Amino acid sequence: MKWKYYTQFSLLICAIGILTGAFGAHALKDKLPSNDLNIFDTAVKYSLFLGLSILTLSINHRHFNYRLSTALLFMSIGICLFAGSLFMIALNSFWPGVYLKGIGIITPIGGIAMIFGFVHTSLFCLKQIEESKNSSSSSSSSSKKSHRKTTE
Repeated sequence: MKWKYYTQFSLLICAIGILTGAFGAHALKDKLPSNDLNIFDTAVKYSLFLGLSILTLSINHRHFNYRLSTALLFMSIGICLFAGSLFMIALNSFWPGVYLKGIGIITPIGGIAMIFGFVHTSLFCLKQIEESKNSSSSSSSSSKKSHRKTTE
């Protein structure tokens, strides 16, 4: 059941990425300084990349022998913190009198959470590959032994 929520969340993140990308390209292009527009664009790109990554993993969760939900949780929290803080930093010039000095510390925390999610996934994928190699080699060696016994 939780996979359904990760799939829905990933599609929502992708939709937000598309909407904010269109908003940035059309409405903000002449209103934001180029530095803020680059920050905004980074948030859009990461939203799309992570949305697609979470979607791919949540749809294919049956192919994993480990707790994929931990990785998806870190990726989901990470993209909210990372892209959300970048959007706020980029759009800060639209909020006169509001100074978001401390919001920048959230961005690397979100980045670390995303990285942890990917590293977690890669380590357990490698572990799963090793386990499948070991199980296939042990089954093939046992079949060779049984073949030798039948031919003798």
